[in-house]
Amino acid sequence: MVYKKILAFFALLVIAKAQQNTGLINYYGNQNSSIIRNDEYIEAVRRQNNFHIWYYDLQIETFRDDFLNAINTIEIQQNSIVNEVTRLNDNLIPLTILSDFTRQCVLKYKHLMPSAAAAESEMERCMLTGRGQVNSLITYMVSTNRSLSNYYVGTFEKGVGNCRSRFNVSYPVNYTQCLADVVSASNAYTVGNQRSFSTQLATAKGSSSVYIKQAFGCSFSVQNSTISNLQRATALIDNCLHNYENDNTNCRGYYCENVLRIPSALIDPGNATMPNPFYGRNETGDCLTFDIWNGN
Repeated sequence: MVYKKILAFFALLVIAKAQQNTGLINYYGNQNSSIIRNDEYIEAVRRQNNFHIWYYDLQIETFRDDFLNAINTIEIQQNSIVNEVTRLNDNLIPLTILSDFTRQCVLKYKHLMPSAAAAESEMERCMLTGRGQVNSLITYMVSTNRSLSNYYVGTFEKGVGNCRSRFNVSYPVNYTQCLADVVSASNAYTVGNQRSFSTQLATAKGSSSVYIKQAFGCSFSVQNSTISNLQRATALIDNCLHNYENDNTNCRGYYCENVLRIPSALIDPGNATMPNPFYGRNETGDCLTFDIWNGN
C-alpha cells in the first residue's frame, strides 16, 4: 500500500510538472482549449500536498516504532535473568525442609538472594527510561510536519481563494498566472520544510543510538549485579552446607565470598573498552573472585 501511494505521488509529480511547463503556456495561447483546467490542476497539487503530510507521518511513525522495538529487545535479557533468579531460588526450597542444618544455612544467607520481582523491576526501569525519550526524539519532526500542514491549509488555500475571487471570471489569463505563483511559492516552502525535516530525522537517529546504548548499559549493569549477588549467596550457602565457612583450604588456599560471574563471550584481552565488570557495583570488600562461564 505504501509503495502504491509513493508511485502514485511520482506520477502526480510528473503531471504537475507537465501542467506547469505545458498546460499554462497553452492556456495563454488558447484560453478555451487548455490541456488541464485550472481547477483540476489545483486538485492535483492538493493531492501532492497531502502526500507530503502522509509521508512525513509515515517516517515519524517508522522511526518511533524502530526505536521502541530496539529498546524492547531488552525484554529478552529481562526474561532470562528473571528465569535464572527464579530457578536458583526454587532450588533452595528443598534445602529448607531437608534438615534443620540445611534450613539454617539457607536462612542465614537467603536475604542475599535477589528476588525475581526485583530483577524484573530493575530491567523494566531501564526500558522505561529508554522509552521515555521517544517524544523528545520526534518532537521537532512533528512540529515541522504541523507547520507544513498549516501552510497548506492556511497560506496555500488562501492564495488559491484570492486568485479565484480576483481573476477567475473577468481575467482568466491572470487567474492562471496567479495560481502558478501560489503553487510556486508553495513548492519553495515545501522544499525548505523537507530540508529541515531531513536534518531533524538524521539528528533523531543519532540521538536514538545513544539512548539505546544507555538502555542496554543499564540492563547489563542490572544483569551483572544480579548474577553477582546470586553467585555470592549460593556460594555462601554451599560453603555452609559443606562446613567450609571457616576453612579456606578448599579454594586452593583462599576463599572469597564476593563472586562476580562473567560470560566468557565478554572477555576480550585485546579490547581496551570491553564492558567494565565493576560497573554498577556499589559495595566494597576485601576481595573479589571472577567466575568466568561459557554460557552453556
